[in-house]
Amino acid sequence: MTKHDYTTFTITDFLEDPGFVRYVKYQLPEDRLFWLNWQEAKPGNLDAFLSAELQLQLMLSPKPFKTSPHLEENLLNAIHQSIANGRQQLKINRQKYFWAGGIAASLLIALCISWFFHSTVRIHTAYGEQKKIVLPDGSEVILNANSTLSYPRAYAWKENRAVKLDGEAYFKVKHLNHDAAQIKPGELFKAQTGTIEVQVLGTTFNIRERRGMAHVALVEGSVQVRSVKSGQHYQMKPGNVVQVNSRNGLLTVEKQGSLQQSAWTDGRLIVNQTTVNEILSNFEDVYGYQVILDDPSLGEKKIDGSISIKSEEGLLFTLSNILNVNIKKQGKVIYLKRR
Repeated sequence: MTKHDYTTFTITDFLEDPGFVRYVKYQLPEDRLFWLNWQEAKPGNLDAFLSAELQLQLMLSPKPFKTSPHLEENLLNAIHQSIANGRQQLKINRQKYFWAGGIAASLLIALCISWFFHSTVRIHTAYGEQKKIVLPDGSEVILNANSTLSYPRAYAWKENRAVKLDGEAYFKVKHLNHDAAQIKPGELFKAQTGTIEVQVLGTTFNIRERRGMAHVALVEGSVQVRSVKSGQHYQMKPGNVVQVNSRNGLLTVEKQGSLQQSAWTDGRLIVNQTTVNEILSNFEDVYGYQVILDDPSLGEKKIDGSISIKSEEGLLFTLSNILNVNIKKQGKVIYLKRR
């Protein structure tokens, strides 16, 4: 495990440290030996260590689970078997009907080409997972947890820079043409969700669509946002945040800055008079839990500041201190109860 100067760690630091979390979750022999020796040295922040260990033990309810069947391995075996069968059949056909082999090969090539140009690449992230994706044109995408990005497999050849998003992603689109007055086919980049379409040449922006609302936050450059349902559109400038209602297509410009929307890429949640309910909704979307407050009035409390979201344990610990509540986990349900 990676060794840090743990003698300077606070409770929050311990909860965000992968080595510490692994030690509490799995109790591996090498981890137990390391932390036992560390405690015997009696560091000055031993109380912080013990408090973090107790807090994490209370929050975690690990259950054994069975891994899913090895679908990829089974699929690969099936493909190999199919190829083997196909080769055998081709050999028989070639011996009997030499001319038919050429036709079959041509047909197979045509089908493969058709599949390549009409199939779609789909990239999905699980709860608590992020992925960095480099598109064929060099544009970069950071895909947030519980999200899906899709684009044509023949992206670089179809002259159609278009992607579809379900969830949240941060885009850094590569310029192919800096002259907005003369745009050629294929130079315009399009990002689409079920609610909005964003068109750009090259820029940096964040898109999130969850719970019936779509948000576009422009960091730099210029983009045009269009509501799919109402047809409303807006030419954004850096710092703008546009919200579109999925039900009626209504487009509005929000006051909050774009950096607040994209702070998740740095492992932070920037809140400005944000209700606890909004924060918990974000937590549920990213980590896949249902959070229940025993006192619903706590959900209306507004919070300002920056909250670390690098780990679910760290975020829950911060909220437990702010709200003065105890945390109890039961499977995928988290209960927050007043102390």
